[in-house]
Amino acid sequence: MNLVLNTTQKLLMSQKMLQSTMILQMSTTELMDYVNTLTEENPVLEVKNKYDEEPSANILRRKIEYLDSSDEQNRTYYSQEKDDEDENDMWKFRQSTEESLAEFIISQINVLKISKKEMAVCDFIAGCLDESGYLRQSNAQIAASLNITEDEAQKAVETVQSLEPAGVCARDLSECLMIQIKQLGIKNHVLNAIIENHLSLVGKNQLQLIAKKIKAPIEEVSAAVGIIKTLNPKPGSGFVSHGSVEYIIPDAVVTGQNGEYVITLNDSFSAGLNVSGFYKDIIKGEGESEAKEFVYSKIRQAQWVIKCISRRKETLYNIINAIVHKQTEFFDKGEGYIKPLSLSDVAYDAGIHESTVSRTARGKYIQCRHGVYPLNYFFRQAAAEAFGQGVTQEKIQSMIKKLIDSEDKSAPLSDRKIADELSAMGIDISRRTVAKYRGIMGINGISGRKC
Repeated sequence: MNLVLNTTQKLLMSQKMLQSTMILQMSTTELMDYVNTLTEENPVLEVKNKYDEEPSANILRRKIEYLDSSDEQNRTYYSQEKDDEDENDMWKFRQSTEESLAEFIISQINVLKISKKEMAVCDFIAGCLDESGYLRQSNAQIAASLNITEDEAQKAVETVQSLEPAGVCARDLSECLMIQIKQLGIKNHVLNAIIENHLSLVGKNQLQLIAKKIKAPIEEVSAAVGIIKTLNPKPGSGFVSHGSVEYIIPDAVVTGQNGEYVITLNDSFSAGLNVSGFYKDIIKGEGESEAKEFVYSKIRQAQWVIKCISRRKETLYNIINAIVHKQTEFFDKGEGYIKPLSLSDVAYDAGIHESTVSRTARGKYIQCRHGVYPLNYFFRQAAAEAFGQGVTQEKIQSMIKKLIDSEDKSAPLSDRKIADELSAMGIDISRRTVAKYRGIMGINGISGRKC
């Protein structure tokens, strides 16, 4: 029997380290939920809200400050707060004035002089409309769902199509626009031909090609396209959607301008996190050793959680501070000025490992005057070089847009010409890359921009 002795190294993560890593990766919302759950499981951990015992005089002072402010938004907030207070009266009922598309359609169906059966089919169709107002089900699908004939389904579809908003219940864009011009009483064979067969060319502004295909004068084509542009391609877009809405709660807010920025972490709840004095007194007094040991274990757990949250706060602040320092031009001017930035750059400034930066940034958001952005948004690779420095895709797109905005609309710049202009600015990219970035921004080619 041969015995072999091998020496190996293994990294084993303890339960405490696992918990610390988990807390580090949590967003503010997740951390709040975690702490609330933990306070239910661990009786020695307390969360005191600093506003729970706020004197009424302070509440009144805040409201007066709202009224004194010149910011109209604050007045709106105060009005909403006043409404919330009035809702404490259980007899004051309020009904939302917002109406969904389906509710609006059904309110019209209810006053139509049609049979109860057709009314039921129309109600079903109203519930099938998507947020843009289109009907994606075929007559066969509707008939199978309601056990009716396809002719009855088509009749109900036509009934709903006759209602407001004009163009609703169409199955595609062409039908939507045809319903609208029919309700407007417009009879124009050129207009009909364009809507039925050449909408893609309208989007590219290729009026000459449309005129050639339908053999009509360019003046009539231009007039017809002018009418099309006044129509609504999404008749249901103006109505409230009852779908679930997800709100992003930023983990930090960056305020200031011109290189002077203040970072405020959204962690006010952690300031009131502490170990209950009641249980501290228990372990000091006389009692059973088992009970004291239980309390001791819970206190140690609570203290470790508080320590982990404190470390998370410090780490998150250092990372955001490093990002703000590196991306000052973005915070000053906006999205077109974001610079290439790597995890190692931030890790070096924050004095931590790259993996810690990656874990902390995951799922976190910051809010600044330009909007709300995920932390990972600020980590960018260079898409090109300019005078020895990396340039991001967003910066190049911003430059392309500026060139297109300032071009002569009677003679738009080609992708090759834009590439040459960028090359003169020190950014060497190909014509295909210009076309790719232009497509990402939703900007048409030469024919679509020519007036």
